[in-house]
Amino acid sequence: MSRRHDTTYRLTPEEIRRYREQGYLVLHDVLTEEEMATLDPWFEHFITGKEPGMGRDFCDMSQPYGTPVEEFRLVNAMLPGVYRPEFKNNIFHQVAQSIADQLYPEGKAEMDYEQFLAKKPNKAQAEFAMHQDLGYWPKTKNTWTATFSLALNDATVENGCLQVVPGSNREPELRPHKPKDYGHQKDGEVNRDDSHTLVIEMKPEDKIIFLPVKRGSVTVHDERIVHGSGGNYTDEWRKTYVMAFRDANTIAEERTMGFTHSHNDTVNWAEIIV
Repeated sequence: MSRRHDTTYRLTPEEIRRYREQGYLVLHDVLTEEEMATLDPWFEHFITGKEPGMGRDFCDMSQPYGTPVEEFRLVNAMLPGVYRPEFKNNIFHQVAQSIADQLYPEGKAEMDYEQFLAKKPNKAQAEFAMHQDLGYWPKTKNTWTATFSLALNDATVENGCLQVVPGSNREPELRPHKPKDYGHQKDGEVNRDDSHTLVIEMKPEDKIIFLPVKRGSVTVHDERIVHGSGGNYTDEWRKTYVMAFRDANTIAEERTMGFTHSHNDTVNWAEIIV
């Protein structure tokens, strides 16, 4: 594996095969330190809440919407390139695009959404419940997705690195997803509008593996693999830049439904959910 100076990162046939079979990849040293340094100031800008007018796109992914900023544990900043267009087509976008093109040559891969995520130090509850990404999204004809997570600092088991159930992407049916119960209910059921977070029930046979990576390295996973991450038990932040690619026609189909991946979207989930 090597990446040329023209921002192309070359996958091997074995890596592509493994991705299709297992639902994920770990790619080491994808960006150089010089390239990473161009992303760091943007991360700090968004994660510290300096971008105005974001609404629910600046939130805590482990707690209900409306949680006071000072109580955030898992800080989320959605769609930084939408709020700051000059951030678009950054080095990570360019390199991830080259990888997505190799993983899904049958379509036209485009970036669907991006987000900055940060787990505060010593926050055991700064965790993502196990889920499948497709459980969050509306029905579309074509569902393939490549989601990239770039480690802006070392991701470890102790600070809540990605964990996956290899091969769960090949299960014939998507597992049932339910909104995380924060005690907010509507008509006797948990209301998804109270929080973005969904959860699934794990199976006894599920075998979870952890994917620790160094700064500048990337994990890639598909839309159906069961995955999540634990809390941060260290004295340092865990910092991640997530970017997802889907087929251009799928993205257009989403947008006609009014779905942009912004937490500010007004969506009738009863009509469009998978």
